Amino acid sequence: MWAWWGEFFVDRRPGWRGAIGLCLLYVALASLVRFILGELFGLTLPFATFFPAVLISAFFGGAVMGGVSIALSLPIVWWAFTPPYPYNEFKPITPVLAADFLLFIISSLLMVWLAVVHRRLLASFAEKEQEREILAREIQHREKNILAVVFSLIRQSVTQKDEASRLIDRIKAFTGVPNPLDDSDPSAASLEAILREGMPDRVTLDGPRVLLSAPQAKALRLVFHEMTTNAVKHGALSEPNGRVTVEWSMEDAGLEIVWREIGGPKVAAPARYNFGSRLIARTLRQLNADFEPTFPQTGYCYTIKLPMRSP
Repeated sequence: MWAWWGEFFVDRRPGWRGAIGLCLLYVALASLVRFILGELFGLTLPFATFFPAVLISAFFGGAVMGGVSIALSLPIVWWAFTPPYPYNEFKPITPVLAADFLLFIISSLLMVWLAVVHRRLLASFAEKEQEREILAREIQHREKNILAVVFSLIRQSVTQKDEASRLIDRIKAFTGVPNPLDDSDPSAASLEAILREGMPDRVTLDGPRVLLSAPQAKALRLVFHEMTTNAVKHGALSEPNGRVTVEWSMEDAGLEIVWREIGGPKVAAPARYNFGSRLIARTLRQLNADFEPTFPQTGYCYTIKLPMRSP
């Protein structure tokens, strides 16, 4: 929102000719509206419609155009809208009229000052936003370069190709989130979008739209990657007819996700958990989430309960 206003006021600021034209237009419109209101309602406030003209002129044209609009408004009001009737003549400067003029000048100058300060703040915000975007792109570029080096070192150092590939996949799953400086999507990702990343065709998804924060998205990407890898190597997806269903719902306590494998080899509770299972549990603990694995004969079943507010 603020970025849009910054671009609107800063990037679209007219040149001096355009600023003068807009200033004349605003003062003319203020005069027309003041005349119509006076004819319809007998409005006695002479400067009522000229304050917006001063403010808008200063917004778009800066302090000089704000001052020009003040200088134009004063003689127009003095000649056309100063009581008593007839209005189309310059009235003698009475103490009351002088006070009205002075108040208009002071109030208008204050509005011009506020408009100029606002423009400077918007310009500064727009400049910082551009710097932030450049920094975010630079960090993303360096992150990709660093990851490429890390992946190369892993392939050279780990002799077993399967272990090297699995380690690289884990790193990709953990780092495969929007840059933390890139807040163009404040919700980070939807649960369904995360689940569809790298999922085989035999995985069925069912649940409402749920938006996750960046930390939640990062953690669940890694968790689902580990679950998918386990299902492909040891679970339902290792069998031709095996499949996986993932269902989720929003409860009073938060988000509940049920990962259920069907049609795979018979399973039982392991005597000890492997590294992948311990990684899943540790990752979910960082989110204060509960992780409940069960081992029916139909296949592995995992229930994740993530505390979060309902939409």
